[in-house]
Amino acid sequence: MSAAMSVHQTIVAETGSARRTPVPWPLVLAVIGTVAVYLYTLCWATLPPDMVEFVIPWYDHIVQRGPISAFAEPFSNYTPPYLYLLSAASLVHGLIGPLTVIKLLSVGGTAFLALAVADLVKTLGGDAEGAAFTFVVPTIALNAALLGQCDALWAGACVFAVAAMIRGRAVASLAWCGVAIAFKAQAAFVAPFIIGALVGRRVPLWHWTIPALVYAALMAPAWSMGWPARDLATVYLRQADWFDFAGNLANPWIWLGQLAPRSAQPFYGVGYAAAAAAAIGIGALSAASARKPKAMLLVALLSAFALPFLLPKMHERYYFLADALGLALVLAWPTRRNVYVAVAVQLASLTSVLTYVYFYWHPVPALAGAFVAALATFAIYREAISAGARWPTDRKAHSLSRA
Repeated sequence: MSAAMSVHQTIVAETGSARRTPVPWPLVLAVIGTVAVYLYTLCWATLPPDMVEFVIPWYDHIVQRGPISAFAEPFSNYTPPYLYLLSAASLVHGLIGPLTVIKLLSVGGTAFLALAVADLVKTLGGDAEGAAFTFVVPTIALNAALLGQCDALWAGACVFAVAAMIRGRAVASLAWCGVAIAFKAQAAFVAPFIIGALVGRRVPLWHWTIPALVYAALMAPAWSMGWPARDLATVYLRQADWFDFAGNLANPWIWLGQLAPRSAQPFYGVGYAAAAAAAIGIGALSAASARKPKAMLLVALLSAFALPFLLPKMHERYYFLADALGLALVLAWPTRRNVYVAVAVQLASLTSVLTYVYFYWHPVPALAGAFVAALATFAIYREAISAGARWPTDRKAHSLSRA
């Protein structure tokens, strides 16, 4: 059964009538391909500032020093896994220019994310072929074709982790968590969901060490080539120093940053406390929902969206994981309410990205998007409760607090 037919039949079940003939999946796939080619072609020649300041100099360093010798010293504020891929891609530097190489690598990351979405949708009983829509989700397409970013890599690993946890494969899930955190610290947005599920499933204690072991294993090649271990261990701590204003994500902090930029920093503690409280609550919901697939997906989506919504100093791309999980939600259960949730998440994310690209100094879209994000947060929580997410018993709550 095709994804298009699945969507049609769900709408028929809700409305009680069939007014339209299901669209053949090959035609849907052709439309997706056409739209994707148009969008990517339209954005491809754009050279974003972050690429000029960061990624291209890293690429030039790799080309000049060699794909292995380049790692003899720190040359990036990223952890090495992305740089390994960039190093491998540099082998074609004589044939293809840096802009194309970097963006092709980002498109490859999008393909990886699409595979992860397909795995999650299949886990939930949906049609995995619908994951082709990943390539035309606006923020995902812009991330690769316009910005040339690597967010699809860490987000894809997180989506694989969510799918594995829903299937009850905790070891595989935690291994994917280690991969995700090795690419980007933003993988921590899904941590409350994962920790709660571990408590709910009562996994052995040794399982909790897996992410750290995988992270260390992925750092080891760079360390063996000469990159200092201390530098590898503190990359994420140093990244925080690069960005010291309230943020440009569509969340409440963009309002404070615009209205009182010099007064925002003393209030960061409020955001950290709110996010910590939300993380505990999300973990509690996850612990009590560990065997309810739909509730688990919605709790994972809540984790990926609510934390960047509450935290200060968030970048414009930090709803990216929520974009992918929202797509999986619609593909697995294409009800009207789920569509509304996914659209709200995408609007909040898209206003953030468009603000960064076109309205950086006058962030009107993201200011409006903050209200959409607030509605999306509430809608995700409501849908999670409707799907069966419940607060845990006292015993589980005690186990979660210890975790």
